[in-house]
Amino acid sequence: MTSGPGNNRLSRGIFAAAFAVLGATAFAGATVAADYPNRPIRIVVPWPAGGPTDAVARVLANEMSEQLGQPIIIDNKAGATGSIGSDNVAKAAPDGYTIVVANTASHSLGKIANPKLPYNPVTDFKSIIEYGNYPVAIMGATSLPAKNLKDFIAYSKTAKDGLLIGVPGAGSVSHIYGLLLAQKTGAKLTFVPYRGDAPARLDLLAGNIQGIAATPDFEMIAAGKAWLVGSTGAKRWKQTADVPTFAEAGYPDLVANIVWGFSAPANTPDDIIKTLNAAANKALKSEKVLKTMGDNSYFPVGGVPEVLTSDFNKQIAEFGEMFKAGLIKLDN
Repeated sequence: MTSGPGNNRLSRGIFAAAFAVLGATAFAGATVAADYPNRPIRIVVPWPAGGPTDAVARVLANEMSEQLGQPIIIDNKAGATGSIGSDNVAKAAPDGYTIVVANTASHSLGKIANPKLPYNPVTDFKSIIEYGNYPVAIMGATSLPAKNLKDFIAYSKTAKDGLLIGVPGAGSVSHIYGLLLAQKTGAKLTFVPYRGDAPARLDLLAGNIQGIAATPDFEMIAAGKAWLVGSTGAKRWKQTADVPTFAEAGYPDLVANIVWGFSAPANTPDDIIKTLNAAANKALKSEKVLKTMGDNSYFPVGGVPEVLTSDFNKQIAEFGEMFKAGLIKLDN
């Protein structure tokens, strides 16, 4: 085909049309981000209503709603250690109107422990913020002849089958951290899985188990119905400021937290992520939010989205090494 004035004019026309389409598309994207949000936002909480996770998500949602000028609706989609709700968001439109409460179980441990996970927690999500984290606690029955970690370990070795320790689900993060405590300290512990913290606490009160590896119940502790053996935290909770962490008690490599944050579908525009991140950071300065988090054992974090991404990636690597080395066996 030969080139000529007509062909040149045709080529220029094609390129002009192409650039016009690209420009319109870019402008539309910019308009969506600039106009965001212009309708209600949905936060999927992949755990049941009424628990600590739900309480913290709701108070954050209320504060963020004021910042963003739009309602934020909490949608509880519980089941499969957070994977059902997380999968729902992974497949949602990446427009900033559907986000998820992401945590260590659903976005770190799940990638290692569940080969059938229906989503990829690394590639299917974009981090918004790590709003908080908390360590795993060991609560002991008041009937135990021990009131500190050293005595707890010593007494566990005298029990025929070890102490029965309830955990909120086999293979849960609390279960794994409990296993690590036993491995690092030599404590003789047998773990009993439950469907969440609440039924384990009931069995502790009934005397059917001797302890729980989970989030602490400060009301139970304050009422003298249980006592805090210690935690995997780097610092102490203010409610139990007299109880050393495991690290302070002589086990410095027993520091680990359960991480909590908000994530969006992978292709959510960066400008929308920045808007949500800013609103969440402002919410974390609210006294109401900080009180709710403190009452539910959370330590607030905040900051840029990369904090959440980095912590999840570190945990994925750590859990992966533990499984490869055989340090974690989910058969007890």
